[in-house]
Amino acid sequence: DFAFLAEVVPSTFFFVGQGSGGDERYHVPRTDYGLHHPSFALDEEVLPIGVELHANLALRSLKKLVSSEESEEITKAEL
Repeated sequence: DFAFLAEVVPSTFFFVGQGSGGDERYHVPRTDYGLHHPSFALDEEVLPIGVELHANLALRSLKKLVSSEESEEITKAEL
């Protein structure tokens, strides 16, 4: 479970919004149920948003690491 990991390793949890009422005519499930609800369905259209978020966070962290090597040390909290 993520909560147990976050107790040991500094962590961040993001909620990437999703949610539609679905469409029974086209067998499109509702995507507005909570993560642990038995009827949860992922709206795959939000995946690019999550990918972009994590890619930008990784690039930002790498940029800080490179600049810290050139100047001074960076702490984990600053990442």
